[in-house]
Amino acid sequence: MINDNLQQQAFALFDKLMIDADNDECTVSDYAYLNPKRVLAKNQIARSIDMSQLSTSGAFPLGWDTKPFNGGMRFANGDTLLARITPCLENGKTAFVDFLDKDEVAFGSTEYIVLAPRNGVPPEMLYCLARYPAFVDYAVKNMNGSSGRQRVSAETIGQFHLPKFVKQSLSAFREAVTPMFLKMRYNSLENMRLAELRDALLPKLMSGEIDVSDIQL
Repeated sequence: MINDNLQQQAFALFDKLMIDADNDECTVSDYAYLNPKRVLAKNQIARSIDMSQLSTSGAFPLGWDTKPFNGGMRFANGDTLLARITPCLENGKTAFVDFLDKDEVAFGSTEYIVLAPRNGVPPEMLYCLARYPAFVDYAVKNMNGSSGRQRVSAETIGQFHLPKFVKQSLSAFREAVTPMFLKMRYNSLENMRLAELRDALLPKLMSGEIDVSDIQL
């Protein structure tokens, strides 16, 4: 609930950023590298985030695995992951990557488009863009392929029109949203930690291995 409120505040600031910039002179490619080169050796052990682990509403994934790299899109902190295939795109499968270690590269589905910030753009802005209704509508309407396996290309995503933002507006946006995303990350990691603790303790409580009968509440 707290993360939902923080995210809605960030979206409202992005909406204001779009409204205040009264022009249509740039595209996504001016602000983002699309599917940038990230290096992982074949069979290198790395974190993996599957499509099923992307949230349909929040910035933080539902979890991840660690396994040998055998192909897929690679990404690092500051990147935004966007599902490019139906129905995942329509369902809002998206993530903001801010939970990896320094210089860590992770990987995931080949059906991701990875957006990395360029030209000093706040990385959080690209996540807000990925959930911006007009952008999502554009992506969905520009999918191609056979029914049931339609995809939008990174090239098409890069052609979505955006305003030419002034540096002061981007700086103000960054200053406002960075603490929000840090708080969302903290809350999400804490929730994962508590869930792991619950999953570890519950079987022991059920089996009687841990006795809580003497605990006074």
